[in-house]
This record gives sequence, C-alpha cells and structure tokens, in this order.
Amino acid sequence: MLRVSIIQARPGMVLALPVHHPKRHDTVLLKAEMELDDQLIGRLREINCREIWIRYPKLDFISQYINPAVNEARADVTAMLADDFDRIVEDAHAKLDFGSYRRAIGSMIERIYEHPKAALYIQELVESNRPELAHASSVCLLSVLMGLKLEFYLVNERKRLSASTARDVTNLGLGALLHDIGMTRLDPEVVARWRVRHDDRDIEWRRHVLEGYEMVRGEVDPSAAAAVLHHHQKFDGTGFPKLRASEHEDRTFEGSDIHVFARIVAAADLFDRLRHVYADPDSHPAPIVRALRIMREDTYAGWLDPVIFQGLLSVVPPYPPGAVVTLSNGVTGAVTEWYPSDPCRPRVVELTGLDPETDEPTGPGYNLLFRRDLQVVKIDGHNVRADNFYPSSIGEFDLALTSKRMINAAHATDEQHEEEPAA
Repeated sequence: MLRVSIIQARPGMVLALPVHHPKRHDTVLLKAEMELDDQLIGRLREINCREIWIRYPKLDFISQYINPAVNEARADVTAMLADDFDRIVEDAHAKLDFGSYRRAIGSMIERIYEHPKAALYIQELVESNRPELAHASSVCLLSVLMGLKLEFYLVNERKRLSASTARDVTNLGLGALLHDIGMTRLDPEVVARWRVRHDDRDIEWRRHVLEGYEMVRGEVDPSAAAAVLHHHQKFDGTGFPKLRASEHEDRTFEGSDIHVFARIVAAADLFDRLRHVYADPDSHPAPIVRALRIMREDTYAGWLDPVIFQGLLSVVPPYPPGAVVTLSNGVTGAVTEWYPSDPCRPRVVELTGLDPETDEPTGPGYNLLFRRDLQVVKIDGHNVRADNFYPSSIGEFDLALTSKRMINAAHATDEQHEEEPAA
C-alpha cells in the first residue's frame, strides 16, 4: 500500500483504506477496495481531502505501520470534544464529561498496544473549519504515542509513584486533549488574533492556561491538570505562567521542575503548531520534516526536554513509511523503512509509477543510512532539500541508547545503596 496525495490520485487506483469525510470523521465517504474514477477524485479534491492510501500489492508489508482502529478511536475522542466545545462556548457553567474522555483515551491506548509497530504519527486528521479540535486531537495522540515510548523516562521522573502508575499515560492523554480548553473562555478577538499572529507574548492569550486549569482542577487527576497549566513552560525557564515561589517572588518553572506530562504536551503542541504556522498557501500543513527541523533551530532548541524530543522523533517519521518521495538523484520511490536514530535517512524503494497493476518496485532500493550521497528532496509536492537534519553526534536522536544509559545508571545507584553499610 502507498500513501499518495490527492494530486497524485488517478483513475484505476484501488483504495487500501476507507476515506473519511475530512470534517466529519464518523462518516465514511469511500470504502476500502473501491476503485477510483475521475468523478470520485474530483469530489475528494472539492472537499479538501488531502491524501489517500491505495493498494500496491508488492508493498503490502507497509500495512504493518497503519492502524485504522487508532484513527477511529481518535475520531471518537474528537467528536466528543466537539460537542462539549459547543456547549461550554454557549454556557460557561456547562460541565465537561471528563470520565467519558478518559475512557475514550483508554480505548485508543488499547488499540495502540494491539499494533505496536503502528504506533506512529502517520495518518492526518483534517478539521479545517475547527482548527482547535484538530489541534487538540493531534496533541492528544502525539502525547500518548510519545508517553508509551518514554515509559522508562516516566518512571525516572515520577519516582514517588510505583512503576506501573508512573507508566500509565491515560492522564497524559487527558491533559493533552484539554490543554487548550481555556481558549473557550477567552474573548473571540483574542483567539482570532492568536490564530493570525501566533504571538506567545500576548498577555491576554496567555490567560488560557490559567482559565483551563480552573476548568479542570479537581475534576481530573493532578497530573492531567498540571499538563493543562504548564504546557507553555519551557525547559530553559523562559515560559509561562509565572507562579508564586515565595512571598516576594514569582517565577516560571524550568527543567525537571516542570511536570513530565507538561513537557511532553509542550513538544506535541509546538510540533503541531509549527506545521500550521508554516502551512502552504492552500493551508495544507507544512511537511513533517520541516516542522521537526524548525524545532531544532536556536529559537526553539532550548524550549524542549532533549529526551522528550528524542521521544517525538521515535513516533513522528519525517518521511513516513508508505509516502512517495523524490531523491536527489531524481528517483521517485516509496519509503519502506525509517530509523529514529537518523530519521531523515529512510530506506526507499524505487517506483516506476503509481499504477499497482503495471508498475512495481525495481531493485533493492536505496538505504540512505549507507548512501550518504543521496537525500530526500521532495514529498507531497514540497521541496524539502533544505529541511533534512542529521545527528551531529552518536546517539543524539537515539532514544533506545538514552533508555539503556538511564536504566543502567538507575541500577548502579540501587546497587550502591544496597552495598552501603547501615549507620
């Protein structure tokens, strides 16, 4: 199977996955196995469907990275939130159904556990007329995926809890889903101004974290509430809100003083936000690789916990499996494998075309880990030659190596404590 942009769609292609309405995700427009014709393709373009998955039998193994059940569970959570958004905008005293959110997020996590290889951020959820819902949904899914990869780090950062409790990411997902709920309490002009300018210094807009915290405090676990309150704290201490540290001092949080859930939500929030800040003229989100590259620039580099950024790279492929890309040697191919420790150097198999009946992969392909003379230069019509980034040192992006080092250090500390004589 292949992921192709709607611009690349052509008659005769057969859908490998259903096509959902981009604004009503509980509505299936086209079922899997349906053959496309000019009329169907035209209709999909009219409603701003951005991509489809088509059958490509010789690349069936790519299906291991796709989990439609997760997207369906995610759509359920989004629909639930949409109903409540409308109610609380009309009635400031309306109650949110936190229990239902928590159960829905738990169901999504179960679907992820059932298909661990598909625990990647690959399928988009489009909500162009309700950007706040699409953002909440993306940040929720990203945070959960990251949390599952970062279980060792959650245990390390939540030492007061049992390991099983520390690893539970349900409340992480809940805090991520509701991280911007305070925006519903802001003046519409403030929200509109934010969507145009994305100015973090806007004092009126900054109130949304305090408003959101007041909406969820006492209704959700404190860890979820902390994610709502502190998801704009920055690892280098330059974030907000400022909170009372003493009778004479207000301060922001920094480093490990920020709850680990808030640090994870901060990374997911920034990633999704940058994709839309740098959207193309048709409002299609910027390529994933571009958002990730920008997050490494000086402006943002100090904002994120480096371990959590590794977690983001472990679930967000710059070039997702199944995507059609162009290499610097002019070859068009499909991404068949990616490597989180060097994420911009995937394995690509050459395609002679996009017709699964007459075209097929040719040769062993190109593993860019070993072909340093090549790079991806185009995806979905975007020139991404300048967006590729590579590790500057061994292990810079390697979450598995970080996990091993941290676990070994913890074991060494435990052994040292055991050997110390009693006083």
